Amino acid sequence: MQSRYFKTGIVPLQNQNQTDPYLHVANIYPHLMNFVSYKWWARYIYTITKPKVVKNPSVLELASGNCALADHLSKLYKNYLVSDISKSMLKHSNTKLNKVCCDMTAIPLSKQFDLILTSFDSVNYLLSKKQLLKFFKEVFSHLSEKGVFTFDAALESNSYKHQKTATTKGRAKGFNYLRKSIFMPASKIHKNIFTITYPNGDTFSETHKQKIYSYDTFFDMAEKSGLYVVNCYKAFSYTKGKASSDRVQFIMKRKA
Repeated sequence: MQSRYFKTGIVPLQNQNQTDPYLHVANIYPHLMNFVSYKWWARYIYTITKPKVVKNPSVLELASGNCALADHLSKLYKNYLVSDISKSMLKHSNTKLNKVCCDMTAIPLSKQFDLILTSFDSVNYLLSKKQLLKFFKEVFSHLSEKGVFTFDAALESNSYKHQKTATTKGRAKGFNYLRKSIFMPASKIHKNIFTITYPNGDTFSETHKQKIYSYDTFFDMAEKSGLYVVNCYKAFSYTKGKASSDRVQFIMKRKA
């Protein structure tokens, strides 16, 4: 294997001029996600993937954030590598797992993996079908012959649901924040705009955009990239996902 496994997330992004998308939100991210049971989430992913992967699989998690999910899932799958485009998120992680800072559409590794996963609608941060297809092709090239790829995606009904709590504010570790959630049906872009005030009084704004794709788009992109859908669940369940679901969990494999 030519590629290295990197520690502490010190490896720079391929594009040196690329802005860290979670530079400020990384400071409050654990607070924003304190409603999540990562232990349960990890067990769910393990349950839906374990029957389909080889024994003792090599695992690559993309868009791992602060690695809270990885810390639990890596207890079930031991050969585990985490990655994220945000160096700030990786730095805020306490994980002892090896890390690499990279764009998930340009994975700087020559190794193939038996299980590739990404979670919490990370695919929605790819803002065009061109980017989404590039990502699926990148996964294909890094997936072993019998490998499994799983991810969840937010659908349109999820965006409408979040408009009910369009503006929230709070305080975490001395940081004050205001979050505005805006869904634009015409463009299918969902924005989360954060205004964060540091303990010293400095204030910064950070905007996170997601593209809300149709249910069928994921099947189309899979077909074009050499993948196929093994299962599609309503997220966090074992029932079949559908276009009207808030979120869906896909399991894909390489075509023979």
